[in-house]
Amino acid sequence: MKATRIRLALVAAGAIGVGAAVALAVPAGAAVSLQSQSPPVAAVSLGNKATLDANGAVVFAPVKLTCPRGTSAGLQVKVTENVGNAIASGTAYEQIDLCTGAVQRVTVAVTPDQKPFKKGVAFGQAWLTACNQFGCKTFRDFHNIQIVKK
Repeated sequence: MKATRIRLALVAAGAIGVGAAVALAVPAGAAVSLQSQSPPVAAVSLGNKATLDANGAVVFAPVKLTCPRGTSAGLQVKVTENVGNAIASGTAYEQIDLCTGAVQRVTVAVTPDQKPFKKGVAFGQAWLTACNQFGCKTFRDFHNIQIVKK
């Protein structure tokens, strides 16, 4: 009976020791992993108004963006508007060659695919994809915008 209790105590002590070693080692390893693979911190904000030009052949959409210095980024803007019984829609892409780490203002020229844009309410979407040596992360802003004449 004594031998069984001693064996049980040794097994329990060994399990506790192994559990403690694992518990102490895992958080430290996880912290290093998260720090070394952290995604870039960035943001995008689509303006509330886009300016109509060239008889509806283009709208100029203002965008504010932030991406960390040294990263590269791509900005995509889409505008969709109900025009009568049809949809006017267009997408534009801008390459951000130099992220400064500060707020940058970009005006994106969006041309419609089929129907011309008109003055009125539209839906706007902006995507910013910022990349560094650890990978890419996409940020998005979307809301109704007002298309106004120049």
